[in-house]
Amino acid sequence: MWVRAAKRRTGNTERAMPHKAYVPSMKDSAVKAKTGKNWKSWFALLDKAGAAKLRHTDIAELLYAKHGVPGWWSQMLTVEYELARGLRERHQTATGFSVSVTKTVAASLSKLYAAAARAEQRKKWLPKGSLAVSSQTKDKYVNGSWNKTARVNMGFYAKGAGKSQIAVQVNKLANKGDVDIQRAAWKEALARMQQLVEKPNS
Repeated sequence: MWVRAAKRRTGNTERAMPHKAYVPSMKDSAVKAKTGKNWKSWFALLDKAGAAKLRHTDIAELLYAKHGVPGWWSQMLTVEYELARGLRERHQTATGFSVSVTKTVAASLSKLYAAAARAEQRKKWLPKGSLAVSSQTKDKYVNGSWNKTARVNMGFYAKGAGKSQIAVQVNKLANKGDVDIQRAAWKEALARMQQLVEKPNS
């Protein structure tokens, strides 16, 4: 069930009140390094834009189109904003539940991307399940359906000399209980993938 955000009036405007139990999923320094602002700044900007009354997709589009936030990060900021303002449960989205897992490896961005983009490489580490790739862009992302009913989005990022990162988000999970199951499965999978890409001459 959706949780409606509490409101308070300031003059003739409404502002979403922060959710007291909210704790960001990552540090201010991390989000600022990737997006140019910390959580407080982004949330204030979204409050001013009336985001508490917008749909998830509209908030993400606002961040992407107007403020130039990359796709994966626009989704991340949107989710965190909705959590902070009490608009959703942890891991809940408009189409079910979602979970994110990341892994930084000692391998080039191109090598990491190839491990996910090439089917023969992917089958060596992917969790048990069915992935049907729907779109991909070299060294940036691989997206597709997961087990027919869910969606998986993989983003790839350079992390300095000889290092790169994969960020996996699984969306449209039917039940809250699926979150922990998918998190564990993808953590194990990314550990296998790390061994694969860090192996010499692989």
